[in-house]
Amino acid sequence: MKGVISKLSVLGTIILFSVSLLSLPSVLASPKGPANIEVEITIKVNQDGFLDHRNRPMGPKNPLRIPKGKVVRITFKFNEKMTSLAYGDTHQFAIISKDGWEQETGKIWMFEQDTSVTFLAGENGRMTYRAYCILDCIGMKHLKNLVIEVV
Repeated sequence: MKGVISKLSVLGTIILFSVSLLSLPSVLASPKGPANIEVEITIKVNQDGFLDHRNRPMGPKNPLRIPKGKVVRITFKFNEKMTSLAYGDTHQFAIISKDGWEQETGKIWMFEQDTSVTFLAGENGRMTYRAYCILDCIGMKHLKNLVIEVV
């Protein structure tokens, strides 16, 4: 019996170590975009879509408004409930503008729960952006149209 417990303990340690290695690249990666963050915004993400700090859905009817000329960091926070079928989903986001400008975030999932993108709001006349999930997931239909307006 002691041998089985010992083997299970070693196996658990190996699994824990392996999972921690998955997040190592994001820890070592340097942040994209300009330094000197002036505005920080967190958007919750789950199978129901993009949610603001009050858990209200965000999209064309409730856009994210950011101040022009400020360096903005938008952090996408994994917010699936453990009881959700989507808890194992992975999300990754692209933020685009009409002139072809684009930035992609890192991936988020249950073991790496947030990722950010940083940019200068309104740079080169960009006044509207759109964010959407670029990975196939359960909430895909709700994660395709976060409107970001520069004010």
